[in-house]
Amino acid sequence: MRKKLLAIVITLSLVIPAFRPRTVVADDTAMRTVLVDAVYGGAVGALLGVGFMLLSGEPEKHWNYLAYGTGGGIIAGAAVGMASSTKALAEIEDGKITLNVPEIKTDIIEDKRDEKMEVVRTLSLLRYNF
Repeated sequence: MRKKLLAIVITLSLVIPAFRPRTVVADDTAMRTVLVDAVYGGAVGALLGVGFMLLSGEPEKHWNYLAYGTGGGIIAGAAVGMASSTKALAEIEDGKITLNVPEIKTDIIEDKRDEKMEVVRTLSLLRYNF
């Protein structure tokens, strides 16, 4: 168990600094969103892991469910945070280009000519600050 925990800590210490250059280009709220979503994902994953552990026949032998649930929750939460904190596929700011997961925006618009509701989805490909 300690070896797995040590492996998770080492992996996170190598992966988390990889997100830092992206937050320098974008605003500081992007990293905060990713961190909060990862923490909530880890908490939900830990609860699911404990639930599956308690459902097993011998819970004391399945502590790895907790580690897998927490790790999976952190990864899923960080992915959701990254996807929700970006707005365009490519962002150019201060001469630096970053590639992101674009955000699909959905709007419901009423057409006044024939009074029908339309669903419009937009996807930003490039964001450039002047």
